[in-house]
Amino acid sequence: MSDKERNLRVAESIYARFAWNDQTFQEGDCVALLDGQIIAVAKTPQEAIAALRAREPNPKRGMVIEVTHPTIDVVR
Repeated sequence: MSDKERNLRVAESIYARFAWNDQTFQEGDCVALLDGQIIAVAKTPQEAIAALRAREPNPKRGMVIEVTHPTIDVVR
């Protein structure tokens, strides 16, 4: 499983349940993920990105997500 796949698995769980491995999140939290692990939870995307880049300078690795309730787009 690749880094991206591990991160996506964690991100999907956070979006669905606002939780991962007994850690809960609030709407608006920004979560930095690397190798399927949560490495930072911040209030702004910039803070989460800074924490991620401090740990992994390669911009092709890791991801930052914003915890939100799912929205439904309808295109007609």
